[in-house]
Amino acid sequence: MTAWRHGSAARHGFGTRATVAAGALCLAATGCSNSGAPVLTHLSIYKATISARTARVWVYLNVQAPRASTYILAEGEMNLSSGACALGVQAAGVTTNELLTGNDLYFEVPTGARVTSGGKPWAEVVFGSGSRSGPDAAPASELTDVDPAPLVGVLAAQPERSVFVGKGSAGGRPANEFRLDFRTAALVAPALGAGGEMKRGLISLIAGLSHPREAIFPVYVWLDKQGRAVQLVIGATLETEPANPSALQAALANQLPATVSVRVDLRNFGERFNLEPPPVGEVSRLPVSQLQAGVL
Repeated sequence: MTAWRHGSAARHGFGTRATVAAGALCLAATGCSNSGAPVLTHLSIYKATISARTARVWVYLNVQAPRASTYILAEGEMNLSSGACALGVQAAGVTTNELLTGNDLYFEVPTGARVTSGGKPWAEVVFGSGSRSGPDAAPASELTDVDPAPLVGVLAAQPERSVFVGKGSAGGRPANEFRLDFRTAALVAPALGAGGEMKRGLISLIAGLSHPREAIFPVYVWLDKQGRAVQLVIGATLETEPANPSALQAALANQLPATVSVRVDLRNFGERFNLEPPPVGEVSRLPVSQLQAGVL
């Protein structure tokens, strides 16, 4: 996966690269077109995508630094309406099965480690003595690097503009490519409601990564003939360390420039699958303070 620089013209087109069409598309209630580009209206991409209810999902996360790199692949199923998903996460040659439902995060305990979980095959991440339910509960997306819900949820936010890039392909099928330009501040501190909530998560981390901060953050999206998002690509580069770096920025600051890029693929819309939490009798409780560094 090739990384690219936030705010620059250089990027990787995960699909056939097309010539940038002149002009932008309005995202007002009526919309306007240019150079034969499809007409979009506000929320049309998001609504068309979640109307499929479910999809197979792949998340490719890449961190590139001068002396090191990290690559994570997650694949599984997602409820596009609720954001619940079951993922197999591959990192450093190890695969971990994760289940995110609402504010709850479960992961499958490796067979060799079940002596610490009372022999139970699943563990639920527990945050101190507090409950994870209620409006003040921290979302599970803050704990996992590859939760696709915040990434798909960005489509519910209103961009400053949408630029039709051209016709290409994604997943071997024809697709229209757009660049959605969002105000960076809107993604760093998102305020979307239920159903379209970005829950902070990876999209917010990447939007906040660039320093000096860019005012506009581009998200590249490929749409199928039904207008559904079948691929999203985002990324940013930390060039200089901020005065008050976030945890992610501080971790990358000793190897600058460091680039984080992510791609999300959506396929097989409308398939049926079960995203119910594992039975209570098969779940142990794991304090977040004991969670080892890795894919979570």
